[in-house]
Amino acid sequence: MNQSTRPFWGLFIILACVLGISAASKLFRGKEIVPWRADLSAAREESRRENKPVFAYFTAEWCGPCQSMKGTTWADRGVESALRGYVPVKIDIDENRDLAEAYSIDAVPTFAVLDGEGRVLKSATGALRPQQFLEWIE
Repeated sequence: MNQSTRPFWGLFIILACVLGISAASKLFRGKEIVPWRADLSAAREESRRENKPVFAYFTAEWCGPCQSMKGTTWADRGVESALRGYVPVKIDIDENRDLAEAYSIDAVPTFAVLDGEGRVLKSATGALRPQQFLEWIE
């Protein structure tokens, strides 16, 4: 091996390892299993029809903790089971600025349990691990 190419190969090997670890972590991360609705109005109608509260999850693509919850909290069978008693709706605050303003959302992730009319019954802000979420939702 040529003395002048040694640093290049060292960097190449380090980069390959980092990319491999990153790919593996994404591959083995859990997948969201919560059956999210995307429309709050439709979720409220379903809520009234089925006599279930709405579980509103305010999120954003750029939110690191929200992205982390995709593979943890929202991939947990216990969480999915607990949310069967609700009409779960995911609301991207960048795509739905009017709703974010209407509900005074100033940080994500934010969770809110709503009645069929859209009134907040309970809310919390900040990422929750599955067990923390289950304790909060009860």
